[in-house]
Amino acid sequence: MSDQPTVPPDHSFDGPGGPGSVDEVAVQERRRRFSIVWVIPIVVVLVGGWLAYTTIAEKGPTVTISFKTAEGLESGKTKVKFKDVEVGLVESVTIKPDLSGVTITAGLSKEVENHLTTETRFWVVRPRLGAGGVSGLGTLLSGAYVELDPGETGAPAKTFVGLELPPLVRAETQGKTFDLEAEKLGSFSYGSPIYYRGFKAGQVLGFELAEDNRTVAVHIFVNEPYDALVHEHTRFWNVSGVHVTLDANGMDLRTESLETLLQGGIAFDTPQTLESGQPAEEGTVFALYSDKEAVAEASYVQRERTIMYFDGSVRGLSVDAPVEFRGIRVGTVVDIKMEFDREAMAFRIPVLIEFEPGRISVIGERFNDPRQAMEALIKMGMRAQLQTGNLLTGQLFVALDLHPDTPIKLVGADSRYPEMPTIPTTIEAITASVTGVLDRVAALPMEELFEDLRETADSTNKLVSSPDTREALHNLNATLARAETLMQTLDTEVGPLVASLRSTSDAAGLAMAQAQATLSNAENMTGEKSQLRHDLNSLFEELTRAARSFRVLADYLETHPDALIRGKGGANNQ
Repeated sequence: MSDQPTVPPDHSFDGPGGPGSVDEVAVQERRRRFSIVWVIPIVVVLVGGWLAYTTIAEKGPTVTISFKTAEGLESGKTKVKFKDVEVGLVESVTIKPDLSGVTITAGLSKEVENHLTTETRFWVVRPRLGAGGVSGLGTLLSGAYVELDPGETGAPAKTFVGLELPPLVRAETQGKTFDLEAEKLGSFSYGSPIYYRGFKAGQVLGFELAEDNRTVAVHIFVNEPYDALVHEHTRFWNVSGVHVTLDANGMDLRTESLETLLQGGIAFDTPQTLESGQPAEEGTVFALYSDKEAVAEASYVQRERTIMYFDGSVRGLSVDAPVEFRGIRVGTVVDIKMEFDREAMAFRIPVLIEFEPGRISVIGERFNDPRQAMEALIKMGMRAQLQTGNLLTGQLFVALDLHPDTPIKLVGADSRYPEMPTIPTTIEAITASVTGVLDRVAALPMEELFEDLRETADSTNKLVSSPDTREALHNLNATLARAETLMQTLDTEVGPLVASLRSTSDAAGLAMAQAQATLSNAENMTGEKSQLRHDLNSLFEELTRAARSFRVLADYLETHPDALIRGKGGANNQ
């Protein structure tokens, strides 16, 4: 008898897969074996997957930034900020393979991912001391951090080159950038201010040598609303430090502000006649002038060169010295040389000037040819002369004026330029006159003249000391005395005679009347108030004074005969 259990017959097995089949029973048994404990792992897996998905979906980008130094940067500690809000963390700091700097890897938040472009900038904020002031003092306690300046334009990027200095202009700052061309770099520096009529309107962004290696390119940024004041013909000039000018006009000392003394600066202005124009486009290139005077000089575009020759010294005359006409500047000295004429065996100094016709307002028809204009001015008497502009420094300038009485002296050595005749300076003219007089005096026969003077003095001495001269003076005095006695006699005797004649009988008739008229005329001529009497008295007085003076002179010459040569003072000194 077998120990195997006997399976009762199941009449439900009608075939494979049918009701009551073996397969169906196995499935039912497997369903009965599933446990609820499997739910927990499944939930954990699902939650973990969701968390992983969420973390990956919300994780921001990872960027690499290269700097020259890792000063103040630490892995896992240094933060990345934007406007003092944390937007990332430095994950690692490594040295570049070529040892030229360091590379940091930073994880950033999701909200800044769309602003990571080629225009995005990173820099390290740390305490800095510069000409523009002190910055980053807050990092003394919190430590250095990396600042982010998002870019709104450009292609997406994940690799960047960090800035060594903080940018002067942030992405949100409104304004325009312009380029300036200068002959040389002035005293301004990175961050130097830009001024408009004393107001701070922008900053210097940087500078470098231009591609032609002959000029300096300066990049500036002008803030809004001052950028609208920059037009096509706006003038920029250097106001760095203290501007000192010492020339024929004297000393000029100027400075824009205290800030320009420390870090320099640039100023600009737009002529009022051009302010109605359109603002300049961003990136427009302007010329940078050395000072404001250079801007004014640049406004006179037309320049005509003229040459002039001076024979005397030009000490004190320098290049850029002014050329003035009656005190008004009309040109500038551009070159001074020295030439030697072998044929004439003489030196001459050519001075080349730039004449600016725009400084003179012409009424009427203009000259088309500068040489014709120069010839007309020369015919009118236009001459050039060196004059002292500053007695303290001895600086000279070229003065133009009309001297129609002076001759036209042209050298004609350089046909490239019209020539302006010159005249000597005032000192040279005085020196020449004195030299001419001395030359003429030196040419006189002085020995013969002195000999003649000695002979004349001797003759005069003999004449004065002779008895005839003394007798003549005595006779002259006697004559004057007798003339005076005669006048008194006429005065006393003519009056009674006239009265006697008036008392004569009327029988004389017409003869008496005529005699009376004659006597009346005689009385008028010899009366006390008559002109003849007055003239005779004056004559006698003058003769008396002349005789007295002649007597004094004779007495003096008798004792000092050499006074005719040495003078009265020379005779007394002996």
